[in-house]
Amino acid sequence: MFQGEAEVVANTKCPLWWKKLKMSVFMDTKQNVCYNGHNKKKEGNVMQYIAIIGDIINSKQVYNRSNIQERLGHVIKRVNYTFSNEFASPFTITKGDEFQALCKPSPHIFLMIDQIKIAFRNELEIRFGIGLGEILTDINPHQSIGADGPAYWEARKAIDYIHDNNDYGTSQIAFSSEYKQINRVINSLLNSSDFIRASWNNSQTDLFGTLISNNIYSEDFKQKPIAEKMKLTPSAFTKRVKSSGIKLYFRNRQMVMSLILQLCQKEG
Repeated sequence: MFQGEAEVVANTKCPLWWKKLKMSVFMDTKQNVCYNGHNKKKEGNVMQYIAIIGDIINSKQVYNRSNIQERLGHVIKRVNYTFSNEFASPFTITKGDEFQALCKPSPHIFLMIDQIKIAFRNELEIRFGIGLGEILTDINPHQSIGADGPAYWEARKAIDYIHDNNDYGTSQIAFSSEYKQINRVINSLLNSSDFIRASWNNSQTDLFGTLISNNIYSEDFKQKPIAEKMKLTPSAFTKRVKSSGIKLYFRNRQMVMSLILQLCQKEG
């Protein structure tokens, strides 16, 4: 049914329910919408997803590995619950040392990742690959197993990028998409923020942990309530914020997230 036919349907003396049914069919045909679980496509307008792969570094050397794996299960379960509306498919452990998720375009990607990382501070290191692209298969909304497509392929490329460009161990997160020049800009920003984080001492990491546990992931936050939570005087809190470079860390991460979301709009 094309535009002229739609006008005919609208003007035909038929029951209202019939007109509504035919018009709905017309709209779906016009937009060429294909429903595939969460994977909604339009001709020339493909749904883009953000795939995340987490990989425990040197997992075989981790002390008390079984306990770490059990705790990892609890941590990602909590993240899945907190950000349930952001997932097409939630974080799922796929191997003993690897887990993954498929997200809708969301501004909370780095908050999720950092909440996972902070849960294992001083115990283990986790690298994260983030990929942007479509999904070619059905998507399981309950666990991230079985789905495949460019989003996951790009996330795997991001993991490989970290292997090749880890800046002496400080870089633990990377992004990949079909836009190579933008990838370079994004990964430079990610590398610089990882460098900032690598220099934090325990008290600065405590500050970061307090902020993200309260779902704060912006340089513009009210200092007084956080200082009170940490039982710090305003001057001591300000000094800790300034010395950590945490506002620059957040600024870089937010800029990266803005670029990724713009790519999602460009793609979609």
